[in-house]
Amino acid sequence: MMVFANGKEYNFVPNAIKEEESRKSYFDLAHRVFGLNFEPWYQSGFCKDRFVPYTLFADGVAVSSVGIVLNDFRWNGTLRRYVQISTVMTDPDYRMQGLSKWLTEIVLEEWKEKCDTIYLYANDTVVDFYPKFGFVAADEYRYSLPITKKCGQFRKLDLSVRDDVDLLVKKHRESNQFSLLAVEDGIEIMMFHCITFLRDSIYYLKEHDAIVIAEQDGHEVFCYDIYSSGHSSISDILGTIVSVDSCIATLGFTPEASSRYSVEKANESDTTFFVINGMENILAANRVTFPYLSRA
Repeated sequence: MMVFANGKEYNFVPNAIKEEESRKSYFDLAHRVFGLNFEPWYQSGFCKDRFVPYTLFADGVAVSSVGIVLNDFRWNGTLRRYVQISTVMTDPDYRMQGLSKWLTEIVLEEWKEKCDTIYLYANDTVVDFYPKFGFVAADEYRYSLPITKKCGQFRKLDLSVRDDVDLLVKKHRESNQFSLLAVEDGIEIMMFHCITFLRDSIYYLKEHDAIVIAEQDGHEVFCYDIYSSGHSSISDILGTIVSVDSCIATLGFTPEASSRYSVEKANESDTTFFVINGMENILAANRVTFPYLSRA
């Protein structure tokens, strides 16, 4: 669809991944701007309808895009649809021309009436950009607990092996039984992380029948997610995979039983969390974090 954005004509594609030609150009833009390689995710078959990039093309080349992630969360027993604005990018030759602004307005106009809230993670260079659209800064919180090494067997999953992929998908369907704010049907975005950044950080613990996605750096562990029946404790599960006698584990989700955890503001470097004003904001009265593997 041909449109005029700030006085210039562009081809506007609401979902650039759907068609081969626009997809390749969109993937090229993501690689040029962020160094991202979306191709393995797409080829895996897990790139479907949860991530939607709204993109402007000039002479057949993707030059600016604003993506959304459609996340369904289980909160206080009810299903909530939260839309994350993600992967906002413009080719260097087309910056300062208002293209991101034009696309953001399109996204907000379409989705404000179709979801419960809209949120995003902004780096420090654009913290003054999003308040112009009605976004306000909010605080996420991180939960952590001490972990003692336990005896037990585990193995690293190999996502080049079909059986291991099937095992990950099967356990993911059990969801994170420990999470207060759990993702429903979040396999698509979870697999993006596992295929790209976290493929060496996925473990299966047969004794607990659990999959853990976690990274360890010395005496610190970041646990992105746990998929299990919930019969074992987080301490026992994480204690099985750690390589030191004791460490501190930080969770990439909000634990349902949080009384024994240390909690503090997330304070991620070069990151500000924004939520749209006037819509649902569970962070206003709750110390929670959106599941890390729901991000894109």
